[in-house]
Amino acid sequence: MNQNERERLAALLREAMPPVHRELDTDLWPRMLRELDRQTGPRPVPWFDWLLLAGAVSWCAAFPAALGALLYQL
Repeated sequence: MNQNERERLAALLREAMPPVHRELDTDLWPRMLRELDRQTGPRPVPWFDWLLLAGAVSWCAAFPAALGALLYQL
């Protein structure tokens, strides 16, 4: 490959791949905050959480002495 071919190849590569270092047109932070607010809105409690709560309450009602063991696990 001679010098002329190298220069031609370099010119073709520069033309095909423009530089990627450019300034952003807008600030991305407000869009990021809006997206986070949209994703972290109030979520419904799953049914199995209510089932676990009902099981813990009924267990404590059936075995009041076990309340200490339950609190120890928390």
